[in-house]
Amino acid sequence: MISIDSNILFQSDGKLFLLFFSSIMAFVCFWLLFYYLKRARLIEDTPTSKIRSAAQGYVEIVGTVSSAKKHILTAPLSGTACVWFSYKIQRYRRSGNSSHWSTIEEQTSTEYFAINDSTGTCMINPMGAEVQTGHSRTWYGYTERPDQAHSTHIFFRVMGGKRYRYIEKLIRPHDTIYALGNFQTSGGGRGVPSNHQMTGIVIREWKRDYNQILDRFDQDKNGAIDMDEWSRVRTAASKEAEIRRKELSKTPTIYILENTKKRHRPFILSTFSQKKLAQKYRFFAFSSIIGLVIFTALVLAQFMNTPVLSL
Repeated sequence: MISIDSNILFQSDGKLFLLFFSSIMAFVCFWLLFYYLKRARLIEDTPTSKIRSAAQGYVEIVGTVSSAKKHILTAPLSGTACVWFSYKIQRYRRSGNSSHWSTIEEQTSTEYFAINDSTGTCMINPMGAEVQTGHSRTWYGYTERPDQAHSTHIFFRVMGGKRYRYIEKLIRPHDTIYALGNFQTSGGGRGVPSNHQMTGIVIREWKRDYNQILDRFDQDKNGAIDMDEWSRVRTAASKEAEIRRKELSKTPTIYILENTKKRHRPFILSTFSQKKLAQKYRFFAFSSIIGLVIFTALVLAQFMNTPVLSL
């Protein structure tokens, strides 16, 4: 009969779990190593462009932040003036012997803001951006929202304890930011249809109200547009098309930087300089190497110390 010591079996299960956990973490650290190195190389190798002369597509620009249309945001937690914010409110929860922070509220602003350099102004659409900012703050409290603290009785402050955590990240007006994303230009005569294309658009609009065409161009009043009258329709539509094209060409040039929606081309906004941001990613990569070494050592240790079952 085979007898198995329960302690050995328990130890074996624990070591198998540690082996599995260490293997997963080693793989994660290996993946993060290349992820952060790729980010650092991308930031270091992409040349900085001026807004007015930037090519369409994936570019890097550096400039000073300002609000769009003089609309300054207010950070919901701290009340600080900003152009972009992201925050979380977390509550400390305990269940038995375990405890954790659970997010009960979070929000990230989506309003456009502007970045200015010596050549022009570019609008930033922050949706989907990976934001690295020096204006990052974490603090603790005893109410669900920080602004409730002043209206809470001292008894509940003492009894409640610091059971809430507030995390807030900001981009403030006048910050100098580094931006890497998809650059597009519109207006200023770009994308204006040709006279032939615009004439077709005008005629299709007029055809929606055929009675109006008859009133304007049916000279013999027979209820139909003949060839000569149709030629006059096209001439009038061509004149209208040219007027519209001139109006479109007067629209101001607008530069927009936004999400690339491509995994290998991240959309990055940062209040750190290009050099410091690249250094941060290299530090993250170095930390991943340390984690990889530690968890790989744990995996090897488990293989070298396999539990033995007694017969």
